[in-house]
Amino acid sequence: MRTPIQWSPDGQASGGIGAPAQPTSKIQAFENKLGIKRHEETWKRTPNVTGTGAIHMRTFHCKLGDDAIGYLDQQINEWLDAHPQYEVKFVTTNIGEWSGKLGKEHHLVVLVWV
Repeated sequence: MRTPIQWSPDGQASGGIGAPAQPTSKIQAFENKLGIKRHEETWKRTPNVTGTGAIHMRTFHCKLGDDAIGYLDQQINEWLDAHPQYEVKFVTTNIGEWSGKLGKEHHLVVLVWV
């Protein structure tokens, strides 16, 4: 009986004909590495707390559904709690199509200007 070749995440092969197969973990950790940097850490302009003039914005989005909108509320509130130095100046919302795994879906897009 042939033992299948198993590939590790770093591209190394193990197993094969006559070699004992080494079990590899199928658990993977996913991180948000879509080219989005933690922009708050690189801002050069400090937020205005005078009540005038937004200098930065943050975009949030979710599917149109009760659970998703509830989760969006939680995300926005947690982000604002984590950044007490920001004063919300303006908020815009829009509903539009968002490209997802299953095609285009309707999403709620919220822009928070601080």
